[in-house]
Amino acid sequence: MKADRPDPREGRAVALALYTVLAWSTVATAFKLALRHGDVWSLVFFASLTSSLTLAGLLVARGSTGAVGCPTGAVSRLRAMLSFAPRDLAGLANPVAYYLVLLAAYDRLDASAALALNYTWVLVLAALSVPLLRQPFTARLAWALGAGYLGVWVIASGGRLTTFAGIDAAGFALALASTVIWAGAWIFNTKAPGDALENLTRQFLVGTLASGALWMVFSRDASAPALAGAAYLGVMEMGLSFFTWLTALRLTRRASRLTALVFLSPVLSLVWIHLILGEPARLATWAGMGLILAGVALSRRG
Repeated sequence: MKADRPDPREGRAVALALYTVLAWSTVATAFKLALRHGDVWSLVFFASLTSSLTLAGLLVARGSTGAVGCPTGAVSRLRAMLSFAPRDLAGLANPVAYYLVLLAAYDRLDASAALALNYTWVLVLAALSVPLLRQPFTARLAWALGAGYLGVWVIASGGRLTTFAGIDAAGFALALASTVIWAGAWIFNTKAPGDALENLTRQFLVGTLASGALWMVFSRDASAPALAGAAYLGVMEMGLSFFTWLTALRLTRRASRLTALVFLSPVLSLVWIHLILGEPARLATWAGMGLILAGVALSRRG
């Protein structure tokens, strides 16, 4: 009997997933570096603009038949991309509200604490799925939420558990608020009809217009380092990485194996934060992150 040949699609899927996880792991460090040179208004606007251009380019390149460079397909995708609907106002939530709140949190907190707190969006998503997507509330989900938010308290208290003294209160609130915005936007897009990439592109175009207006009113900062940081975030956090992850999930027959790789991202993020930003590796942050990831793992299995 001949041995089964490895499926080249699976190899490409794993490669794309690993690239995406590696890209996402750099974002927390990039947030802090970019905030040294620009304010939240300029970063959100220029990152949204970069992401919109990236997503639009991917749509045009993909074409209506999926063939890169197909002229008919390019025109079809461009027409679909510009066919706005009221649901595209979701771009006011993501990217505008989400990234304004998240970057404000990163501006006030250590990158490691902001990262860990923001990662609880998975737990918020699981909780909101009960009333909004009619998912069952199970004992496993209850344990997941308990473990995850115990981790949040470990970080907030600096490991002392009996007092809220280890973290900036406003930054803490902003980081948790960002998880609600992101989880809500995720559920909205899950229920939205149509092509996911087209929907996201239109939402980011709306978000670019809105964040551009806010930038004109509150900032107008456009330094070269800030633009470079925003461009990096627009590609690595918002644009190209979404496309590579979506492509990986479409190529694989083992989506659970790919989604397990996501757990590498926050751990790698903490390593980059320590090595590049020089933040101390606080035991409370690592312990809190461990509890949050345990809660995330339980919620995903449930």
